[in-house]
Amino acid sequence: MEREDILPVMYDLVVTIGSEISTKSLLTRTLQRLLYHTSFSAGFICLDVPFCGKAHGQVEVHLDAAVGDFDLIGEIGKPLHLPCALICQAAVREDEQTALLSALRCTQTQYKAYLRLPIDHCGVIVLLAAEIPETNLPLTTMLQPVLAHLAKAIVLCRNNDAYTSGLVTQRDMLEKVFESSYSSVMITDDKSNIIEVNPAFTRITGYTLEEVRGKNPHHLASGRHDKLFYSEMWRSINDSGHWEGEIWNRRKNGEVFPSWLSINQICDTNGKLLHYVGTSSDITKRKEAEAQIHQLAFYDPLTQLPNRRLLVERLQQAFSVGTRSGQHGAVLFLDLDNFKTLNDTKGHDIGDQLLAEVAERLNACVRDGDTVARLGGDEFVVILEALSTKSDEAAGQADLVAEKIRDALTRPYQLSNHIHYSTPSIGVVLFRGHQQSLEDVLKYADTAMYQAKTAGRNTIRFYDPVMQAAIEARAELEEDLRHALEREQLCLYYQIQMDSRNRPLGAEVLLRWQHSERGLISPAQFIPLAEETGLIVPIGLWVLQTACAQLRLWQSNEMTRDLTLAVNVSAKQFRRPDFVAQVQRTLVEAGAKPALLKLELTESIVLENVEDTISKMRELKLLGVSFSMDDFGTGYSSLQYLKRLPLDQIKIDQSFVRDIASDPNDAAIVQTIIAMSEVMGLVVIAEGVETQAQREFLDLRGCHAFQGYLFGKPVPLAEFEAQLKN
Repeated sequence: MEREDILPVMYDLVVTIGSEISTKSLLTRTLQRLLYHTSFSAGFICLDVPFCGKAHGQVEVHLDAAVGDFDLIGEIGKPLHLPCALICQAAVREDEQTALLSALRCTQTQYKAYLRLPIDHCGVIVLLAAEIPETNLPLTTMLQPVLAHLAKAIVLCRNNDAYTSGLVTQRDMLEKVFESSYSSVMITDDKSNIIEVNPAFTRITGYTLEEVRGKNPHHLASGRHDKLFYSEMWRSINDSGHWEGEIWNRRKNGEVFPSWLSINQICDTNGKLLHYVGTSSDITKRKEAEAQIHQLAFYDPLTQLPNRRLLVERLQQAFSVGTRSGQHGAVLFLDLDNFKTLNDTKGHDIGDQLLAEVAERLNACVRDGDTVARLGGDEFVVILEALSTKSDEAAGQADLVAEKIRDALTRPYQLSNHIHYSTPSIGVVLFRGHQQSLEDVLKYADTAMYQAKTAGRNTIRFYDPVMQAAIEARAELEEDLRHALEREQLCLYYQIQMDSRNRPLGAEVLLRWQHSERGLISPAQFIPLAEETGLIVPIGLWVLQTACAQLRLWQSNEMTRDLTLAVNVSAKQFRRPDFVAQVQRTLVEAGAKPALLKLELTESIVLENVEDTISKMRELKLLGVSFSMDDFGTGYSSLQYLKRLPLDQIKIDQSFVRDIASDPNDAAIVQTIIAMSEVMGLVVIAEGVETQAQREFLDLRGCHAFQGYLFGKPVPLAEFEAQLKN
């Protein structure tokens, strides 16, 4: 190369450098131009060469560009370890230090000369030649202005690369968001013609981009919204540039579905409208969940009737309507007679079938505007609206509906393979507007229903204030019963049990309530109340503890140490998971002999959950506790289960003993029970023995244990012990 040729070379390089905006292209084209204008056949460029102060040794570099040597081109971007003298020393042309070139093991070409061109504060260009070039021009000095210009260009290109890379990254990210979004995205032009949709749109609607491109989004309209709806939507979009709300659309297969739609305007910097973007989500599952939650919150799951919560709302509405119209309404409170017996004998599944059938019949008896609700169990409420403004006529209308319901509910029911007959007791109360409170109306209807029960069931009764007074008295009695234990008003009476030789075997303990103001309250009055309220559980525990404490006291007396005490156990008490542990703990704390404690269970307790009953009885039998089945023959005992129960005794109910000497049927039943007990190895005791004839009849037929007024009434402890001494 001649000296006068260097200016065109420099001009060419400057133009090359100035025409590029990408670092990679800039380096490659610059290297190509250098090789073209010089005698060097190959070369490479390294940027960011680390400072190296050593004359010997190696430095790790990366080739950013290479030209003229396929082997070198293959090493672009890879780390290379090259001599410091080749890369880091001053800019010189080397013809004699060919040993340095041997370090380029990445290439098969044997180079004999190289030219190092440092780029200011950036890196180095190394030109390689297979033969020693002929020119002696100081190219490193002459090209220095170009290299300085190149250094600045590299900085600018790097900034541009970073900016461009950021835009590309941002574009890729937005594209991924668009493609992977779970929500449907639709983009239209300024004329509302669809130009783009994402995969979620296709998944939700069934339409591909090709099927909807150029069409108006109204193509998806369900037909459920009127013109006013869409008019309000576009008014919001035009005024604020945005609309959001619930809308029903139609899928490609014709299915209508709910979605939550958000529409936004996209404008340029001058405010010119470019696009509309609509994002939506299929909220079918959410709507189904809301409907399910509403169903669970306001409807009975078995009958699908309104529950108590919705009943209260409907009754409030009926009050408001009555206030405006002056018309009466009525509440009918229904209870199915003897429903518990069906559940106990046939099982809860059959009971549920009956309740579902009753619900259907009730709905068929009322008008569309009336309400049928289930409060729980076998209790139903009917609200009749828009009756006459005259109370006597309204009462007649309500009575007609009540009679219609009674007639419908007394028809036979086909429950699985069984024909069942049921009757209702119906209480009725009238209301008009807000003259009475909602609570009072429901309470009066409930009271009227109990009047119907008292009148013999399968009857209809309107609310009677006298009955309400009785209900309130019952509530007062319940409140007093809650404090009876802490006020020490409960006590035990003892009724003696004798054998055929008139020897005392023990006694049955019977609960009594000595009220401070009411006096001695009958067990028939407060025991059912205790059962209903759950108070029977703490009361039953107190009875058990008191009986065991008495057994312990008797053990030190020769006259009483062998006496047993029979304690009645309620169903709620026996079904508690800790009942066995409770009995064991009571015996240990009292120090009583388990063999002297006899627990009396009714047939309903035994048959409610036979496996659980057997398990608990066996655990207590291991302690020495014995069991008696109370009121045997009055329930629905199954011999299949009876033979599995670890019983010790069967107690013949007094209803069979009462007429045993005069009624052949009772006599036959008693003889059968005694014979069966003998076969099963069970002791038999008869309760309600009041005459010598009854005693002799039982004794002659194998029953040698008795309890009844013939031997003694239930008496307080002191009288009982005095009776023993006599």
